[in-house]
Amino acid sequence: MPNRSNIADDGFAPWLLEGATLDHGYPCIDPLPSTVPMPHNLVPFSKRNTVTNRRAFIHFYEDDTRFRALAANPDRYLPKLQEFEGVIAPDFSLYWGAPEPVLQGNVYRSRVIGHYLQRSGLPVVPNIRWGDERTFDFCFRGVAQHCMVAVSTIGCIASRKEKQLFARGLEAMMSTLEPSRVIVNGPMPAEVFGRYWDDAEFRTYPAWTRRMKECSYGHR
Repeated sequence: MPNRSNIADDGFAPWLLEGATLDHGYPCIDPLPSTVPMPHNLVPFSKRNTVTNRRAFIHFYEDDTRFRALAANPDRYLPKLQEFEGVIAPDFSLYWGAPEPVLQGNVYRSRVIGHYLQRSGLPVVPNIRWGDERTFDFCFRGVAQHCMVAVSTIGCIASRKEKQLFARGLEAMMSTLEPSRVIVNGPMPAEVFGRYWDDAEFRTYPAWTRRMKECSYGHR
């Protein structure tokens, strides 16, 4: 039995790869059957213990430090995650201008942990995160075509330039993966997504902080 207390001290956890099919070295996340519905709700990993309604998918669209412990020891969190309908694979940051090996490593970590959670019995939706154009060569690896995927627009489309950069990645994703269903965490402006609305089923989920404000103060 390998020591699973720390991935870095365990040869970067080769046990996470057990049973994986590799796509240019990236573990594949199997597509969910078309009979699996879109999530009823999305809950941040850091809020998993604060919600009573488990009809939701857990997501990792928050600072990487908030789910660092899961990345180091996913077994510890399986019982809690299994209380929910499923998870979106971890969203490790792809910083603009970061060295390419760092970017590749973060895509790999998302896939390998997603694969491991799936092999452990959880429904898993691949998370698609891109950075600059360099990442288009590898950020879609390990994800099947014509399946359900998830993206987040939080912090990515605030300015005109950010919208343009995000739109380039979205175009590459739609062309490469041709997804059937797309979960969008955050706003879904027509000027970015509108051209694809006939190509896939899109569903947007408001940011967690916005939903909490609406619950507290009502819709305005």
